[in-house]
Amino acid sequence: MTTIELTRKEVYDLVWSTTLSKLSKEYALSTEGIKKVCNEFEIPIPGNGYWSKFKYNKKVHIEKLNSNFKGEDKITIPIREDGNCVNLDQKPLTILTKQIENDPKAPLSVPFKLSKPDILIQNTKEIHSKRKKETYYPHEKTDRISIYVEEANYNRALLIMDTLIKLLRFRGHSFKRDRNNSGPNIIIKEIEFPFHIREVQKRIPPVKQYDSSTYVPTGILLIKIGESFRAIEWKDGHIKLENQLAKIVAKLELEADKEVLWKEECRLHAIQRAEEEKIEKEFKTRKEKEIIKTKKLFSDAEKFDKATIYRNFIVATEQKAIKENNLTEQLKDWIKWANEKADWFDPFTNREDELLNEYDRDEFHNQKQSSNYNKY
Repeated sequence: MTTIELTRKEVYDLVWSTTLSKLSKEYALSTEGIKKVCNEFEIPIPGNGYWSKFKYNKKVHIEKLNSNFKGEDKITIPIREDGNCVNLDQKPLTILTKQIENDPKAPLSVPFKLSKPDILIQNTKEIHSKRKKETYYPHEKTDRISIYVEEANYNRALLIMDTLIKLLRFRGHSFKRDRNNSGPNIIIKEIEFPFHIREVQKRIPPVKQYDSSTYVPTGILLIKIGESFRAIEWKDGHIKLENQLAKIVAKLELEADKEVLWKEECRLHAIQRAEEEKIEKEFKTRKEKEIIKTKKLFSDAEKFDKATIYRNFIVATEQKAIKENNLTEQLKDWIKWANEKADWFDPFTNREDELLNEYDRDEFHNQKQSSNYNKY
């Protein structure tokens, strides 16, 4: 859309020389939108009765533009294109509804008689006709529309749904059954919307205490799209359903956009969460390995320290025996055996031991080693 850049003074001159309704026809903003722009940039606008007095050349009060405004002086305003009645300051639903309504090719008009009905309407009408004549159970693979209305309103419901379906197809949407083979559902950007049309019924309370309530048709038709708490309803009111089709389609398209955005956010969140879990798992693995390595370090240091103590003890035992001239063959065998055990226990040598290999060296950490020296 084409825009124009005006200064505050230029906008001020516009709103004091032309009514807001006329400005709204020239620029793609509603009168309220123009007021919001003026309020944001501290531009005064004519008050009530100004234009009536101006028309009859009566004295009017013109409020001066605040020259002490500290904000931006440039204002970008969209220019209205020929035939485009969309106001950019309006809500997305209103904008999209008007865009659909302004499309000359959009099938918006509900006819008085079915003409080239959609295949879904053909199937629905055919099944309804057969049910009127006999007990008929349609083939489960036959796609049809759910219509719950009195016979007097059935043709009107068909016409409304036929036009709605054609409008949805015109907008590039489709229909298919869901994973449970129910439907068909409306498909917009791969988002599924179950839908049906029904007649609103009025509840009549029972006359007697234990009787059931009765329900009578009201002639008011209602279209329900979606499920559970997310369902959206449109019904006859001061605006008939026939004139709400553009708004219905616009709402569905916006809801589909929101759903697509939500799914994408969920996908990105899942990726982020998976990455966080991967990092967390890797950290946990590193931590566990670090604990094992650290424990092994401390264990090996302690075993080395004890192996050194054992060897010192063996050497001291041998030296004492030599000094006392008591180094017997039996003691020599013990010294050899003791050195082999120290070598088995020492993490640097890790000597194999036929009798002790099945034991964990750590089991010997806190065991007090008794000396056999006193035996000799």
